[in-house]
Amino acid sequence: MWWLVLIAFADLGSVQSLVNAGRYREAVERLDAEPSRSPAWHVLASKAWDGLNDPAKAVAEAEAALEVDPRYEPAHVQLGFVFLSRNTPAAAVDVFTDAARMFPESLPVRLGHGLALKELQRYDEAERALAACWPHPLAVDALATVYLIRSKFPEAKALAARFVEANPSDYRGYYFLAAAKDGLQEADALQWAQRSLERKDDFAAAHALAGKIHLRTGNAAAAAAAFERAIRYRPDLTQAHLQLAQAYRKLGREGDAAREFAIVRDLKEKEARPKPSLLYHRGGKTQ
Repeated sequence: MWWLVLIAFADLGSVQSLVNAGRYREAVERLDAEPSRSPAWHVLASKAWDGLNDPAKAVAEAEAALEVDPRYEPAHVQLGFVFLSRNTPAAAVDVFTDAARMFPESLPVRLGHGLALKELQRYDEAERALAACWPHPLAVDALATVYLIRSKFPEAKALAARFVEANPSDYRGYYFLAAAKDGLQEADALQWAQRSLERKDDFAAAHALAGKIHLRTGNAAAAAAAFERAIRYRPDLTQAHLQLAQAYRKLGREGDAAREFAIVRDLKEKEARPKPSLLYHRGGKTQ
């Protein structure tokens, strides 16, 4: 019977390839043809339904995997990240907290826990969880962001410098080093933002940071050009629109400034609207 197990794994491997390629409908169809309903099957089904923008089915399949095997780590991770990606971080924290008791050395579990804590603004806990995920790029990104939010610029600078040394081709380390240096009012911050852009020219945050530095140092024309590039790549970047309006005003372009201020008002109205989240029924809790 061992050969039947090998065939099952091979079939699920082909489904994983479909999920990785974004061919979610085909993945669901392939899974429906499989007689087995193993934890791995349910996790793949969850990923496929999540890709098809059906989070209710994605949650149901991940929970079904845990009903079959409560200690199946990929199911905990998948369930937590479905909640995290759907603006339900409190549920994600619960899922990852439970998982951490079973898998204290798991990088995906620690990462998901840290990201969820960050979304809840539980920054002290988030810092500890994310720091334990070094050198995962998403963890470094989130941890550096927390440091900047909390104006912990020396810590952000040290983290970013360490990441640049370990990953010299990654644009993120240079950006966070630039942002930390800007927070510390160091003169070479702009140079590091430009190094980030040399590695990823469409990185809106680095363009916006360059614009902020240009605006503060009195180069309104360069600031406007940088902010224009930022919003080309991220039209919803509210702060970039606001600072672009300020740059236009310094340049005497009142009509353009008024247009940008109007965009800022619209974006802030959208940000103030409640974001959709998932209902969470687990362990007697409803959220």
